[in-house]
Amino acid sequence: MEQSTKQANVRPATRKLTVCALLAALGAVLGIISLPLPAVSAGGYSLKIGITVLPVILAAVLYGPAYGGMVGVIVDLLPALLFPKGPFVPWFTIIGALFGVIPGLFFVKGQAPTPKRLLMAIAAGQFTCSVALNTLLLMTLYGLPYQIVYVRLLNQAIMIPIYTVLTYYAVRLLKKGEVI
Repeated sequence: MEQSTKQANVRPATRKLTVCALLAALGAVLGIISLPLPAVSAGGYSLKIGITVLPVILAAVLYGPAYGGMVGVIVDLLPALLFPKGPFVPWFTIIGALFGVIPGLFFVKGQAPTPKRLLMAIAAGQFTCSVALNTLLLMTLYGLPYQIVYVRLLNQAIMIPIYTVLTYYAVRLLKKGEVI
């Protein structure tokens, strides 16, 4: 009872910023512990296995494209600033923002995060950002062959349903716990 009273006193904007800050921190930590797989033909990384983008998607679903984009930028910048693994490329940060903006567009009017809508939103974001834009950037910057797109497509064919299920249940848990 006391917890509900305290939560009622918190302004909605403060709650949004707090949840987004926690999601950004979680995304940065998940980005640090993701598993990069070396490219077959080059020394760079063409694929990372992990759920780094999940907090970005969650922010987009909960609060829309602006908050999703901000969390995406922070999730990209924090690990780059704290644990640099090479030169900073701002294009990856822009794509990081799009990881939140694109799914957020599916929830801009506060639509309910049904499994079907989540699947469409996450698929649109992942195919646009991970498969198309990141692959193009990796090929341009590091000279990776175009065939890496097949590996990235396979990765997203596996990850999109996982992201959808995890996002659906995370939203339900956050609502049940009265966090959102």
